[in-house]
Amino acid sequence: MTLEADGFVVLPALLAGERLAAAVRHADDLLHGVGWSGNDFDGRKTRRVYSLLGSVGAFEAPLTHPAVHALVAERLGPVYQFGMLFLTAVDPGQGAQSLHFDAGVYPLPRDVEAETNVIWALDDFTADNGATVVAPGSHRWPAGRRPEPHELVPVVMPAGSAVVYSGRLWHAAGENRGPATRRALICEHVLPWLRPADNHTLATGPERLRSLTPQLRRLAGVAPASEYLGLVGGRDPEQWLEAAR
Repeated sequence: MTLEADGFVVLPALLAGERLAAAVRHADDLLHGVGWSGNDFDGRKTRRVYSLLGSVGAFEAPLTHPAVHALVAERLGPVYQFGMLFLTAVDPGQGAQSLHFDAGVYPLPRDVEAETNVIWALDDFTADNGATVVAPGSHRWPAGRRPEPHELVPVVMPAGSAVVYSGRLWHAAGENRGPATRRALICEHVLPWLRPADNHTLATGPERLRSLTPQLRRLAGVAPASEYLGLVGGRDPEQWLEAAR
């Protein structure tokens, strides 16, 4: 299994021990009191939490894990930003999500790798509890081709693992037929000149951006996309944040 050939790769047990336990505790704190989503795509028995950079806490370890970012940089280049970033809890009885590919939000040719994403398993992912299903190799399919049921496989992996996958890969959250919730942290990484699905800089705000590590700030969209793209008053946004204190 390789990211280039199959469109996804599982990195097993990257988080373990206290780092995994802390991420799970933080997830439960954020999910407390959150109701189910109000649409079929997100899931009528699925809970989601967005704007995570305002309360990043124990999620900093997975969001900045070097093994993941090494793969993302190979696909997107040295400068990229977070796309959609959210915590999800697929509760028992949730049906399968509609098949999709994340980069479908951008009007770009199918052969452009606009984003490379990761799903962190905060619980074991099994075939019964709603593990993500993928169509291996579908990132290389032409526009218009959709997966058949026999082409889908569940991404089975233990808690603390991550699946890194192409934004062109057809996939979906699976049906949770088990008795327990399946939690995950989803982080998209997109090219720096694209508008991300989430407006991280506005949702987080200048003060909270300053409290983040430089790596997280730049992943939030503070980093210029190039020498003349993404500046504030002709300066690197890091300089603007410092001057605006």
